[in-house]
Amino acid sequence: MITSQISQINQTVLECLNKEDEVLIVGAFAELAQRVLVANYSFVWIDSVASRDLKQVYRSLDAPFTLPVPKEGGRNYSVLKNFVPDYVTNIKKSREKSHVSKFVQSFVIIPLTYKETIYGTMVLCFKNKVIFSKDKKVICEYIGNSAAQAITIGRLKKKEHRSMLVSAEREADMKEERLRKQFIADATHEIRTPLAIIKGNVDLALLNEKRSGSFVKKTFMAIDHEVEHLSHIISDLAVLTSEVETVNGDLVKKRINLADIVESVVVRHRTLGNNKKIAIATALAKRIYVLGDRIYIARLLSNLIRNSITYGRENGWIRIETLRHGNNAMIVVRDNGIGISKDDLPHIYSRFYRADKSHSSGGVNTGLGLAIANWIVKAHGGKIEVKSILGKGTTFRISLPILKVD
Repeated sequence: MITSQISQINQTVLECLNKEDEVLIVGAFAELAQRVLVANYSFVWIDSVASRDLKQVYRSLDAPFTLPVPKEGGRNYSVLKNFVPDYVTNIKKSREKSHVSKFVQSFVIIPLTYKETIYGTMVLCFKNKVIFSKDKKVICEYIGNSAAQAITIGRLKKKEHRSMLVSAEREADMKEERLRKQFIADATHEIRTPLAIIKGNVDLALLNEKRSGSFVKKTFMAIDHEVEHLSHIISDLAVLTSEVETVNGDLVKKRINLADIVESVVVRHRTLGNNKKIAIATALAKRIYVLGDRIYIARLLSNLIRNSITYGRENGWIRIETLRHGNNAMIVVRDNGIGISKDDLPHIYSRFYRADKSHSSGGVNTGLGLAIANWIVKAHGGKIEVKSILGKGTTFRISLPILKVD
């Protein structure tokens, strides 16, 4: 049960990574907290930047009462001071008609805290009496920490955007500088996603260190998966931040039989295709040679095939063909996947660009695959073209200079 709840919290963190509005962020976590902990009403108080005064920024739409403004020395400020949730199982009844005890029997005040920074408190109210078990307390703390983490990221993004706007105004003629900053901002955002999941799972493991071995194993499997994702991003970034002209001399170019490379790459991806019930077929000319770096050419093919699988349909197909075309070797990768719209086609080689935003997370898809493919083709003096019809499929054609064999 707690694993499912933690998964929901992690998902909310990911959904909030693109948000800068703190009201939207805390609202998302308040609604999540109500669902996960089966609370009836929720309120969120955030302290202002200028002072320690708490301001209510969220209140459940169906809450039949209004909480009074917290006072210095009260429960909310005690939570702010101690960084520890305040669990109340029984509210003292009051004769006042408007008193909250008429609507609530139990409540918890959760500190919104991350890395010794505290932003405010979240109040969850329950109509019935609630016994706060160890698991419930773990979830309460984790929600508070995750909400504060999302607020922190939102503020950093605001600061980044303000910095970029000011820079753009001052350096209108420095296009390359603006692109560099945008790339760094995109890379930073992309890396935050797996880091948020890793942080959540590490926190969970530490809070539940006495749990069973299977629970710990699942936690570390999740961490391992996201570390792999990070390693892919860092590897791709290392390629994309290198100039083609600079690295071209370092490529280990040898005589390569394209059919051999295609076959080896297809073998590695058949399982991935089978998992989605996508058939991969080949039609390969046996004696077409190019001068190239075997590792990079394999990576080019891998990125195109993986892209076709990611955006492919269940029970679909991918066909890879090699052939001669004049003095060039052609590699053709076709699929009958979801296709790419005309509006998206000009941008598919841009770093971190994903035409279908629903595939923007999960797996080790970094959003850099086609940018890397384009980079590799150029580094080998070749050309890459794409044709696509939305809803019907996509065809990539790569041409590389043929190496003549005497």
